[in-house]
Amino acid sequence: MEEEKSSVQPERQVFLREGTLVLRWLFGYYAKRRLPDGATRPRWPHTLSTWTPRKPKTKFREATLVSIDIDELKEQNGFPVQFHIGISIMPTQDLHDQCHLASLHEQSTPYRIQSYHWAVENTDHYSTHDNLFCSRKRGHREVTILKKLDIDLNPIFTIDTTKAARYPLQAFCDYTLKKLLQDFGIPFTNKQLHVAGNDALFTLRVLLMIAVTDVRRELGEVPTWVPVFEAIARAPLPPMPLKHAGKAAIMKRNKLAAIKQENMSLPNGSDRPEQSSSDTRHV
Repeated sequence: MEEEKSSVQPERQVFLREGTLVLRWLFGYYAKRRLPDGATRPRWPHTLSTWTPRKPKTKFREATLVSIDIDELKEQNGFPVQFHIGISIMPTQDLHDQCHLASLHEQSTPYRIQSYHWAVENTDHYSTHDNLFCSRKRGHREVTILKKLDIDLNPIFTIDTTKAARYPLQAFCDYTLKKLLQDFGIPFTNKQLHVAGNDALFTLRVLLMIAVTDVRRELGEVPTWVPVFEAIARAPLPPMPLKHAGKAAIMKRNKLAAIKQENMSLPNGSDRPEQSSSDTRHV
């Protein structure tokens, strides 16, 4: 009789990626002794720290988080000639400073992340008069395009958020940006996705929540910076700035309303008072 084969499958494991380790090092909760088997420690660059002796004793590495997203790309002979680029910026020093404030002002929380959106060689959608609301996803397309334009950011690390989120979420596959936003409770609408500025902003918010989820999983005591990161990542989105046509329409509407109000304040709604009979002159 043949020996029965076991149907038990080996347990699948989610491996710790470099991007997650970088976040641990960046926000001060990296510990080599807690690394799972097989995890390799990256070579850490020499950087300054944001540590201060006063409480809460947050200890971040001084760095600038930059999120980049490029959409609507058109190339000629392999060279980018038209595209939309979104860039969002958040220095760790700003995050550190927020941890030492008495409270976060709700109205200013969405603007903790500086976000920009530019349309390059494209006048079909945006006017030069527009101040657009701006907000990097996975892949290396953005880096490749910037290098073609002779722009080298020379980052100390490049983090793929879809990879970095795997271990904290115990996910066996890469999640889309939309899925990450949903799982982390970050406000968005479908209409706001796939716009370079917005996606750059959403990606940086996701990065903060990856660190929050990972530190909650790794440490028994939640650091004081966790509520700050959550407040910034989950803050309501600021209103979309109006385009040039929208601004012109509002100005016209306000002007008509002012004229109407002025006419209503005159006697009998007339444009000017009627002359009395005594003031009438006959020629």
